[in-house]
Amino acid sequence: TNEQADVILSIDAFEHFDDPAEILRIMRTLLKDHGCVIAAFGPTWYHPLGGHLFSPFPWAHLLFTEKSLIRWRSDFKTDGATRFGEAEGGLNQMTIAHFEELISESDFEFADFEPVPIRRMQKISNRLTREFTTAIVRCKLVPRSLGH
Repeated sequence: TNEQADVILSIDAFEHFDDPAEILRIMRTLLKDHGCVIAAFGPTWYHPLGGHLFSPFPWAHLLFTEKSLIRWRSDFKTDGATRFGEAEGGLNQMTIAHFEELISESDFEFADFEPVPIRRMQKISNRLTREFTTAIVRCKLVPRSLGH
């Protein structure tokens, strides 16, 4: 398209993009200079179920190798995937820290950023534990200010 948008909405996608940095570049070309990206995604990689299908029980995706989980998955999926990213829907092992790094290296900056704690883990959720206690990430991205 040649049309630029005021708002781009991304729901439950950043943990699935094969190349999230490229997606951010594309989003920036499609966004007006005073527009914003509203994004929400999760669970992130270190969440108890961050492995999505590869988490038959909490943190299974962290306890077992990718190879063993792919082998287990092949018992009921026949798409030939040999890594998480090749599975239907893809899975890029997105962490909160990696997402923040992607944004810092992009043409965006955070206008708002909220790692939403898992309800039952709110009391222990803080900056040190957030990778393991965050349910979803919600944020508003705006084009990086000139001079940054």
